[in-house]
Amino acid sequence: MRLPIIPVKGDEKWELLSRIIDKLESRKTKKALARNGITPVNKAIKLLKVIILAIFFEVEISYAVCEVNKRLELRKFLRIEEEVKLKSVYSFMAEFEAEQFINFVFSILNVNVKKRRNKPSVLILDWTDISLDLNPFRKRDLKNKPYKWGFSTKGFFLGMKMMILVDYRTLTPLFFHVYPANIHESKIYSLILEMLKRKRLIRFGDAIIMDRGFYAYKNYLIGIRYGIVPLIIPRKNFSLEKLEGMISYPLFIFNSKNVEKEKRRYKNLVKKLFKD
Repeated sequence: MRLPIIPVKGDEKWELLSRIIDKLESRKTKKALARNGITPVNKAIKLLKVIILAIFFEVEISYAVCEVNKRLELRKFLRIEEEVKLKSVYSFMAEFEAEQFINFVFSILNVNVKKRRNKPSVLILDWTDISLDLNPFRKRDLKNKPYKWGFSTKGFFLGMKMMILVDYRTLTPLFFHVYPANIHESKIYSLILEMLKRKRLIRFGDAIIMDRGFYAYKNYLIGIRYGIVPLIIPRKNFSLEKLEGMISYPLFIFNSKNVEKEKRRYKNLVKKLFKD
């Protein structure tokens, strides 16, 4: 039996989705849609809300449309006045290739991100599945396809994975990124941090909360080397003493002009890690 999609007031996940809906209705988003020749703009935004709802709760587009049409409270939350036609959603998505569409959606969501912060923050780095409405029993050549077979708590699926960076205090979404469903988070952890650092979305001293999907002893060390406090939820048999014994200063700080100052900065990161 499928769980109903019902907005819950005060729930952090629904609060975050509300911020994303605000972003979709912003003037910059409407200009971006018009600039890309996607009209009528208001209809496109309505369809995007349903698609993002499906992505957010890891359900098929058809199920999301069914829930929206069935539940008045859900339509009120999404600020959709009338029922949605499934055919309209599919026709809208059919104008894009799968990877092109996902990149387009996230380019819109990322358009209003405020990158500069005055002081270190607590952030949340999480991921979710993007299951595409594809027949899982059909034989497919996935060699040159952006979607892959993936596995989650719900079982195997065809699609991608979405990474999202969120400000813990305000629940403001800071960045979205898509990667293949057959790649585990812990394997591309350093690439994710490198991308966030290059885009200036993380700064020295930020604490980042991550779930067990990012767990690995080396990933705590990698986080410290990138200048963050990696608050990764550990798994069973995790040894704090073992991790402490593995901690060392990044080698590149010994090339800095003030080595002692840099050592103090990284020493404070380690203190925060074991304190938090």
